Amino acid sequence: REDETVCNYFDELEFHPERIDVAKDDSVMMKNTAEKIKGIMGGARNYGPTPEELEEMRRQEEEAKQKKEAEEKAERERREAEEATERKRRQEEWASRLTEVKKEEYQLLEAQSIPLRNYLMQHVMPTLTQSLIDCCKARPQDPIDYIAEYLFQNNPQVD
Repeated sequence: REDETVCNYFDELEFHPERIDVAKDDSVMMKNTAEKIKGIMGGARNYGPTPEELEEMRRQEEEAKQKKEAEEKAERERREAEEATERKRRQEEWASRLTEVKKEEYQLLEAQSIPLRNYLMQHVMPTLTQSLIDCCKARPQDPIDYIAEYLFQNNPQVD
């Protein structure tokens, strides 16, 4: 079992132990010992990601960013399409209501104008029609003045 010791294992791999006596180091914060270890082991090593790993991480982050931007753009376009559809629906609804209101106003005006029309047809139109006929027959120099005089002279209400 002499072959299975830790020292034999490292000897086979050609790792030879170094002896450092730390009790003899009187420097501040064991600076001499630290320098000796650095000389044996070499400088500090960065055990962070390799340049390839860093590149892969950067690429993945870029892909994730592009994917997120694409999703946000698709969501924004979907929302804009929904808003456009909703706006169009509201405009159509508004237009139909406007048409209905105009129709109701027209019907109301028609209903309200019936008494006025009846009055005009009974009391104004007969005299006005006769004045226009007489004006056409007489062909006066000032037809407007002629019609006004005719209406004053033949007013049925004044009698």
